[in-house]
Amino acid sequence: MADPKDDTPLTADTPIPVGPWRAMPTSMLSTGGEEVMATHRTLELRPLGGKLPADLDGHVFIAGSIATPGRPAFSGEGTVYRLDLGDGKVALKQAVFRPPCFLLDHALQATGHHGMLGFHDLGLTRLSPLLGVRTVLSNSPIALHDRMIITTDAGRPWEFDPISLELVTPIGKTDEWIGAIPAPWVFPLHLASAHPAEDPRTGEFFTANYVNPGAGQAGLTHLIRWHHRAHLEHFQLIDDNGDPVVIAQCIHQIAVTRNHVILQDSAFVVEMGQMALDAAALLLPGIPVRELFGDNQMEAQRPTTVLYLVARSDLRPRSGGPASEPTPVRCIRVEIPGESVHFFAQYDDDEKLEIIIPHTPTLDVSEWVHEGELMLDGSRASEDITGMQVPCALTQGTLAVHTIDPRTGELLAARLTRSDETWGLALGTHAPPVNGRIETIYFNTSGFAPELVPQRILKTYHDRVDAALMPIKTGKAPRLLAFEVATSTLTSYLCPRGWSMLSPTFVPRRGGPGGPHDGYLLCLAHAADSVPRPHDTSGEEVWIFDAADITAGPLCRLGHPELDFAFTVHSTWVPELRPSPRDYRVRIFEDLDLNQVTRRSFGQLAFWDLFSAAVSAAMQHDKINRLIIDEVLPQFPGEPNQSVPRDSDET
Repeated sequence: MADPKDDTPLTADTPIPVGPWRAMPTSMLSTGGEEVMATHRTLELRPLGGKLPADLDGHVFIAGSIATPGRPAFSGEGTVYRLDLGDGKVALKQAVFRPPCFLLDHALQATGHHGMLGFHDLGLTRLSPLLGVRTVLSNSPIALHDRMIITTDAGRPWEFDPISLELVTPIGKTDEWIGAIPAPWVFPLHLASAHPAEDPRTGEFFTANYVNPGAGQAGLTHLIRWHHRAHLEHFQLIDDNGDPVVIAQCIHQIAVTRNHVILQDSAFVVEMGQMALDAAALLLPGIPVRELFGDNQMEAQRPTTVLYLVARSDLRPRSGGPASEPTPVRCIRVEIPGESVHFFAQYDDDEKLEIIIPHTPTLDVSEWVHEGELMLDGSRASEDITGMQVPCALTQGTLAVHTIDPRTGELLAARLTRSDETWGLALGTHAPPVNGRIETIYFNTSGFAPELVPQRILKTYHDRVDAALMPIKTGKAPRLLAFEVATSTLTSYLCPRGWSMLSPTFVPRRGGPGGPHDGYLLCLAHAADSVPRPHDTSGEEVWIFDAADITAGPLCRLGHPELDFAFTVHSTWVPELRPSPRDYRVRIFEDLDLNQVTRRSFGQLAFWDLFSAAVSAAMQHDKINRLIIDEVLPQFPGEPNQSVPRDSDET
């Protein structure tokens, strides 16, 4: 398993400690559940090697999830790290996002409620049969022109205050969204985009609300526009045949160009059938649900990328309807060979549309490692890697620049870059575009770690993989890449043995002229257990690279003996911290009104008048309402508290 290159990488005059062999670190799962209810923490990071650049400035926000052992990392509690850069130091502040469903879940655990009322882990979700699905705010911190939001694939985006790191409000009331499962839940499953998009030139914010087919209702796909901080506007996507668009997988990402809003049907399978079986097994204890209805096997992703182009000229001001009556809008479907989860679009698409896609064939981030299962290298999955998202694809990734005719969706050209450097393409970042154009994109990679890939993944994707080409005996070390869009030139930095990097972030140089290389790459570095740990480092560090030459290695390493990152994903940089304007607000008291939840679910008033008492008792509304008043509302300033109780007859 050893890499052929055994020299010790250096950071200035201080060597980076390395392990005896290549190993994928598992430390990103090491932050346990005991920290979830802890207060905000702050650390001042210490230099471990090299020199902190004097023109490093601003603030970096990094999102992640805290998973308890055995729990899938993506379903852990949402957390955010803020790195404050400047004045010759770097300070870290961490907070846990606590939406109402989080507060109720932990209140139920503290009071010993389980069964139908309590929340239970079900695959990538955490569900209560009576309350609904947990929202884990852990994917992307996004800076809009006037506020910051945190997003997820399974839930509404929330605004948070960048200074206090406290949640402010969800975006859109519950009845401005359509739930993916028809159930009388106070916390419906809202499928949205983890990467919504804003056009800073117009202030229009776009996200999605969709329902996969097979979830008890027909599929639907709505583009949502939020403008002037008014009500959400819904547009129903219609294809060239006049039929409603149905999403096969998920809309993980949206991009905005001058003339289009682009939605991606991303390679992240939302296995609604499996979720329904899990929920049924929970609701019907003692009944062999899986034997009766069949236990769904792992579902493979579609081997292509599908994009939907919506002309912005068709999205007239204030023309969108409510969720129940969306405005139809035509779109163009584009299908490109090779699956993907993310993409980048050049803003100027007057003549042609240029899309940059990191294609990641067989990278299935909807799957995670199960304890004791057989891995590619012949080992059995141990407890310390159980719950880790499968980090590696079974084949090399491809960096592609696709040119599309935006009027017809025709693929005009493609430049493809694929090599040993593109194993395990992961997250990307870039400098603020110059004249709207992205010139260089930086990626971290996972490499290839056969000890962390279950054999069932190969079984599922065997027809797309040449197993003989997989480096099962040696693996591939992770890298940091720089990809020049215009020329497809690729340069890289090979991680030292036993190290991996996550959440790369471009930080512009203070006072610099700007441009794709005028700044720094900030990455979170994790060391495997076999890597020696000097007294001043926990083995989890912050590495800073010169964006003009990442091959030289980190200019500076920062750490702290107490530093313990969760499983982190996307990040963003902002030049300054501005408090939330707090000029938009969804009233939590009204959003969790159990009377309205049930009426919305069951329909006509006549039905409610006849059965309100029975439904309320069956759904344990009195108990839930008390918990909302005692545990949720006091955490949101300005909301009524227990001194303003609701009418118990209506709940």
